[in-house]
Amino acid sequence: MRSTDDVERMPWRRRASVLRRALRGADRRASALLVTVLVIDAVSATAQVVALKVMVDAAADHRPVTALLGAAVAALAIGAFAVSGRVLADMEMLLANQSGLDVNTETLRLVSGTPGIEHLERPAYLDRVALVRAQRNELFRAVFSFAQLAALATRLLIGVALLATVHPLLVAIPLFAVPSAVLVPRANRHVAAADADAAERQRAATHLHGLFLAREPAMEMRVFGCVDALDERADELWSQVGGIAFRGALRAAVLGAIGWAVLALGYVGALLLVTVEASRGRATAGDLVLVAQLSLHLRSNVSDATDVARRAVSALTTIDRFCWLEDTSREQGRRFRGEQPAPDRIIRGIALEGVSFTYPGADGRALCDVSLSIPAGSTVAVVGPNGAGKTTLVNLLTRLYLPTEGRLLVDGVDLRTIDADGWADLSSAGFQDFLRLEATVRDAVGCGDLPRRDDDDAVLAALGAAEASRMVATWPEGLDTPLGRTYREGRELSVGQWQRLAIARAMMRQTPLLLVLDEPTASLDPEAEHALYERYASAAGAAAGRGGITVLVSHRFSSARLADLIVVLDLGVVVERGTHAELLAADGLYAGMFREQAQAYT
Repeated sequence: MRSTDDVERMPWRRRASVLRRALRGADRRASALLVTVLVIDAVSATAQVVALKVMVDAAADHRPVTALLGAAVAALAIGAFAVSGRVLADMEMLLANQSGLDVNTETLRLVSGTPGIEHLERPAYLDRVALVRAQRNELFRAVFSFAQLAALATRLLIGVALLATVHPLLVAIPLFAVPSAVLVPRANRHVAAADADAAERQRAATHLHGLFLAREPAMEMRVFGCVDALDERADELWSQVGGIAFRGALRAAVLGAIGWAVLALGYVGALLLVTVEASRGRATAGDLVLVAQLSLHLRSNVSDATDVARRAVSALTTIDRFCWLEDTSREQGRRFRGEQPAPDRIIRGIALEGVSFTYPGADGRALCDVSLSIPAGSTVAVVGPNGAGKTTLVNLLTRLYLPTEGRLLVDGVDLRTIDADGWADLSSAGFQDFLRLEATVRDAVGCGDLPRRDDDDAVLAALGAAEASRMVATWPEGLDTPLGRTYREGRELSVGQWQRLAIARAMMRQTPLLLVLDEPTASLDPEAEHALYERYASAAGAAAGRGGITVLVSHRFSSARLADLIVVLDLGVVVERGTHAELLAADGLYAGMFREQAQAYT
């Protein structure tokens, strides 16, 4: 596996804009307190050094009152420094968490608000989403880091001025910190590169271990006895993640060690210089304490600056990734969102002209040069072997994807020029891989038509159409019943029960212009499926007055017989089309599949 994270650096103005937005989630009073404590931290650090010098010199000159005053100031400064450091750490964590929640929410909105689902199949996109979410707190820390850098710079300038009062050569001590300052960003780049390189492995390992916590995967894992094997695979991936992180940290540590060695050389040299000056009577014992303390503070400042720089670099990289997600969403929005309003009815129908489609990263085409006419008001069944391209076809009709080649026309208008949200509002769908929304029954079903979500009569009617009314009626809480393991009192459902709720959700919209049913009853028995499809056919008849089209995908040919038109796909190509009787008479692929399935029920 190789890293897919090579995101470009964004302009500083745009980075600043993202930082301002990140700060909105932080409490203003807490932020003001944080700045105040930061000032106290910077002042107390310098005050304790000066007070110690005064105390030592006063004691040497036999001035006890001044010595005691210096000791008292030093004690207060040391206490203030310790308390401020603790408060800074706690306040920073609190505010970073507050801001991080907003960043996480905005990231998820970007992902869910990006039209279509093509972006969710790209590893580079998923890696960057995972990295932004994992490092979301760093955005606030970046702002705090810049404030810390300003405080450290102020502390450094004051320290240099104090050193100059002892000996002019001591102003050169900060120069020994330059190698560390130069090497730190390079060291941080090694760590950031390691994080990006390990992102895909980390996602894979998290996915595998996440399976252990879900009931459905656990069933197969125990039956097949593959728990230990999957655990070993996850551990292997985590080990690779750890190895990549270690190598990045080792490279960073080598660079950091070089910088620290140079800084230590300057520290030792400064102490030797002042010691010689003191032995010759040109410096006091307090000067020696001052230089020793300021040199130690310089080391601490460089350490803090190193950490601050690392966090700032990490935050800027996270900002760049977030901006890339925004750009991707905007770009995909331009591709998907048409300017023409969605039609309120279909007059002639939907036509596919030379439509081909290739999934991102795939070698072959899922659909190949498909040309097809679907009359307005009709019910169309799409059948074919597994992998024939049936789901791909309905995904294009619902605009979850755009064709790689060719056009889809609605009454002669290219579908990609029609407003995507408007087309979605006029569509409804039931999928084999349906949504298991762990919420109340009212919300789980009602979200199929948000304006009527709180209309109990509409929800109950949809449940009735899905033959799920009796199931819900047996639950004491009725429509207020919480579903799933998310809730302590949540009701556990079978796959078939979840599927009935998904069917009810698809029935919330009463007269959609496009109703797509992609094997939504796969977990039900043939009799229940046939009864439901008859209800779908009745609903389709109501929508037909507006030219509504129903597209049915099913492996069960007894249901396909209800359609006005049957389209047979094989390896992404339309090989047959016609009514049930016409296709049986043609004695082609459809007839063979129909007879084979009919024999299975005799």
